[in-house]
Amino acid sequence: MANSPFEPWPLNEQTAKILGLPLVAVTSTAQLPACGDGWLWFEPIEQIAVWYRFTGQHAFPAASLTEALQCVEQGAIG
Repeated sequence: MANSPFEPWPLNEQTAKILGLPLVAVTSTAQLPACGDGWLWFEPIEQIAVWYRFTGQHAFPAASLTEALQCVEQGAIG
């Protein structure tokens, strides 16, 4: 995420509740990078990402966090 506007957020029960994520989203491998207009939940074992922003949410397959971030940054989802 070196050249990305995304910053890692802690993913714990409190963050999940605030963001409206189900508690099953809090896993030891899930990651939650965020930027000014949204945040991305990524689970590497399941290889799925969900991009959340004020206009809604979009789930899509991603093999890595890097791939998921690229999809979001390039507008290649939803």
